[in-house]
Amino acid sequence: MKNNVYSTKAIVEAALISVIISVIMIITGYLPMVSFIGTLVLPIPVAILYIRHDKKVTITAIFLSIILTSMVFNPIRSIYAAIPCVVIGIVLGYCVKKSKKSSTTLLFLAIACSISNILSIAFSLSFIARINIIDFISKNVEIMKQSLKSSVDGAKIIYLQRGITPEQLKILDRSYEMINKMDVALYLTVIPAGIFIFSLMSAYLNYIVSRALLNKLGYKMDVVLPFSRVYVSNIVGAVLIGTVCIGIILSSKDIPGGNYIQNASQLLMMYVFIINGLAASIYFLRIKRNLSKPVVALILVLTVLSRFSNVYFTIGLMEMAFDFRKLDPYRIIRK
Repeated sequence: MKNNVYSTKAIVEAALISVIISVIMIITGYLPMVSFIGTLVLPIPVAILYIRHDKKVTITAIFLSIILTSMVFNPIRSIYAAIPCVVIGIVLGYCVKKSKKSSTTLLFLAIACSISNILSIAFSLSFIARINIIDFISKNVEIMKQSLKSSVDGAKIIYLQRGITPEQLKILDRSYEMINKMDVALYLTVIPAGIFIFSLMSAYLNYIVSRALLNKLGYKMDVVLPFSRVYVSNIVGAVLIGTVCIGIILSSKDIPGGNYIQNASQLLMMYVFIINGLAASIYFLRIKRNLSKPVVALILVLTVLSRFSNVYFTIGLMEMAFDFRKLDPYRIIRK
């Protein structure tokens, strides 16, 4: 009897949440301006269902929501809209159900957002745009080049009409050179770092929104991890540095793909250590020096936008190696 009651309750809740998910997907589909808000809200009903029941009930509800949404949109668009809520929602529900720490939850959410972004891009290119990634990037690069060149040409004409000499327009000529260097390889190199940055931001926003809503429903989540306590583990640092070394070796031996691995991993490593350096700098300025938030923000803005911005990479690398904040459980020196 209890199993029957539980099954009936699960079916009813799954049906209700399926309808809620479908409504949100339809609204975000018709109103692109709120689509980003939808990506933050959509995983929450999935997480609630996972917390209250299990993954079988959750997956069944998601399939039902895709079917309901397909009645308004085509099935391809419905599946595309469901990808983020499936991946992020299940991961969020798992972390809340298992009472994971905020740092662990953020890490899992960042990984989930990365997987979601990769799957969304691959699905969109394969089933919606019906084009491979190389051709897609190539087309967009050409469009961007033409647009930028038109803007530079227009600026040169305006400046010449105002009496600026051709010698003084060498800066714009340098812009031409930079535009001509844009190619598919450059964009492919930037993609891993871009996905990492976007996934980290999405994870933070998803955590903040989810905590605000789930706490009101009685599901407790820790306070979001302060940025000053973000750190790069020795293990992560070793993997990044090792990948760069592998890329350098492959590139030196002229092995196909070696240059890409080297450049992409170097860019990704640079952003990871810069973020670690910014977090460590905020920690020491706020906690150790007891400076106010406006003063710290001003210092960071002035230094990040100056030639001293590379200092944060060095700080991040040193922080990863020596763990001055004592946050890494896998740190080498444990004193």
